[in-house]
Amino acid sequence: MRTASLPLLYAARLETTSRLAELYDDACVEGGDDACTAWFDADRDLAIIEYYCSTRAEAEHRLAAMMTFFETCRAQEPLTGTVRDLPAEDWAESWKKFFHVEKVSTRIWIKPTWEPCTPAAGEIIVELDPGMSFGTGQHGTTRGCLQMIDRLATAPGLRLADIGCGSGILAIAAAKLGYHDLIALDNDPDAMRIANENADLNGVASQIRFVTGDCSAAGLDHSHDVVVANILANVLIANANVLRGYLSRSPAARLILSGILNPQADDVQAAYEACGMTLIESLQLGEWTTLCLKPVP
Repeated sequence: MRTASLPLLYAARLETTSRLAELYDDACVEGGDDACTAWFDADRDLAIIEYYCSTRAEAEHRLAAMMTFFETCRAQEPLTGTVRDLPAEDWAESWKKFFHVEKVSTRIWIKPTWEPCTPAAGEIIVELDPGMSFGTGQHGTTRGCLQMIDRLATAPGLRLADIGCGSGILAIAAAKLGYHDLIALDNDPDAMRIANENADLNGVASQIRFVTGDCSAAGLDHSHDVVVANILANVLIANANVLRGYLSRSPAARLILSGILNPQADDVQAAYEACGMTLIESLQLGEWTTLCLKPVP
């Protein structure tokens, strides 16, 4: 029975595919508050977005806005929307059925705070609870970046910049793998706040410089050995020269690009080859591609 001290919330819930959920996140539709969470069930390609509202009218407005957005960009992909009563104590528990301990690369484990994990020697744990920022390691784009970061963390002292950091998961993992001079940048102030909180939770906040703004805000001219950008393909293409210019002149310089649907990968690769880069590795996870490139000597 609900008590007087725990108010009733109303949840506007939408279930769809990860592709559509990523499009929604990138468009920032009806976003910008803490009463939203999103998560993925990677095995079923199920994405769930929920807004938590104080009135049913607000929840219905949120759901209508989401449905309108998705109807303009979906083909035959499933789309289900509901509004339901939700006791406040259930809000914090509702995502736990979807988010569990998972090993996402050779050395990286992702775990929520409520589950135990005992890594082997040389492995790391990134502790992360879902929030309004995408990036829990379950999605193909995030997982692809984590795997590339893990593979490249062989030389000591590599400097890394995370462009479009979202939850901060990539920079946090990089800090625990031994990268240095870490910068995490995002143009969403709410994402940056959550990324800071996640870094603090993992004990690496002092190792990462968080910057709110667009690419130019970080001042990264030839500053970093590894630059990772998990954003949209069209943004990657438009900023090819900018991102390439952030790389150091070290032989170890690498650029990791994701947020790329598989059919878009050739266009992204071509844009970076045109500005003096060459492909080292292409990784496909589901319908998403992650590219790793290096400057041509």
